[in-house]
Amino acid sequence: MKIGIEAQRIFDPQRHSSDYVAINLIQALQKLDQRNEYFIFARPGEDRSSMQEASNFHVIEIPGYNYLHWEQVQLPRYMRRFKIHVLHSTANTAPVRREVPLVLNLHHINFMDTHDRTKAETRYQQLSNRYRRWIVPRVVDQAELVITVSEEEKQRILNRFPKVQANRVQVVYNGVSEAYHQAHEANQVAVQKRYSLPDQYVLHFGSSEARKNTQRVIEAFARVAERADQLCLVITNVSNAFVENSLAHIHKSELRNRIRILETLKQSDLPGLYLGAKVFIYPSTRESFINPLLEAMAVGVPVITSDLPVMHEIAGQSVTCIEPTDVSLLAESILTLYTDQARSSRLVEEAKQIAQDFTWERTARQMIQIYESFK
Repeated sequence: MKIGIEAQRIFDPQRHSSDYVAINLIQALQKLDQRNEYFIFARPGEDRSSMQEASNFHVIEIPGYNYLHWEQVQLPRYMRRFKIHVLHSTANTAPVRREVPLVLNLHHINFMDTHDRTKAETRYQQLSNRYRRWIVPRVVDQAELVITVSEEEKQRILNRFPKVQANRVQVVYNGVSEAYHQAHEANQVAVQKRYSLPDQYVLHFGSSEARKNTQRVIEAFARVAERADQLCLVITNVSNAFVENSLAHIHKSELRNRIRILETLKQSDLPGLYLGAKVFIYPSTRESFINPLLEAMAVGVPVITSDLPVMHEIAGQSVTCIEPTDVSLLAESILTLYTDQARSSRLVEEAKQIAQDFTWERTARQMIQIYESFK
C-alpha cells in the first residue's frame, strides 16, 4: 500500500508544534512498519536532520510558490505521479481536489473562532489563518476520517461542523519523545550554562496571545518574588518590550533582572530546560492538546495548568489545576509547589507514570491501522 504523508514544513528551521508531531510520527512509523510504502511530501528546506529515508520511506521534496500553491496545486500532482492510495495531511489543511481518501489531522480549530481572528502578530500569520478558515470547512466535509488530539477537541469539531458524523472523527493522542523520559542532570547543567539560566526558576512558555495568559503569569510571579527572593522566572517566546510593559503595568519594573527571556531555543535543549525548573506554569485559557504539559510531566517537574476538561483528560490529578484568570491563586500555587517538597514529589511521580502511556509507538500503531483500513 502506498501511503502519502503531507509534512510540508518539516525541513523548515522555524518549525511549528504540528511539524514536530509529524516528525515524531514518521520516525515511529519507520521503526514499526515494513509492510507499507510511504511517501513523505515536504517543501525543500535547510534542516533535513530530522528525517532519513529508508527502503520503504521516500522523502519527496516539492517546490511551490507559497503554501496555497504547494498544497492545492503541486501536492495533488505528485500524489498522482507516485500513485498514492491514501493521503494523510498532518497540519489542519489539505488539497481540495484529490483522487484518493483523505485522513486529516485537525489539531485544533481555534483559528475558526471570531475572538481569535485578531490575535495573529504578523502578516504571514494573518494570511495563514485566513487560508485555514477558508479551507478547513471544505476538507473536513470531504475527509474520510478526521484525526484530532483529544476528546475535548473532538466535541468542539462536531459542534462546529454539525454535518460531520461522530464516527468520522477519531481521537489519536500525541506521544512524548523518549528524550524527555531520559532527561538527566547533565542535560540540565549544559542547558543552564548555554542559556545563562538562574539556579532557581519557574518556567513558562510565553506568548502575546491573550489565551496563553503570559501577562497574568508575570503578575503572579511579581507576588511570588516578594516571598521567594531566590526564585526567578524563565520565559520563552516573548520580547523584552512585552515583559517590560507587563512589569510597568503593575509598577514592578525593578523585577526585570529576575526574569530571563529566551527568545530562541533549540528543541533538543527542552528536556534540560524543564528539568532545571522548580515549577512549570501553563495556565492557558484554551487548548486542544498540550504537548508541553506531557513533556514536563515526563521529565518530572511539578505543573500548574488551567482547570480545563482537556487538562484533566490528559493529566488526571497529577497536576495542579487552577482558574487561569485568578492571579492570586496562581501565585499561591507556585509558592506551594516551590516550598512543599512532599506534595511536589508525589505529583511528579503520578505525572511520570501517566506520561509513560503517551508514546509515539502507540500513536504510530493506531495510524497504521487507520491507513490500512483504506486498502
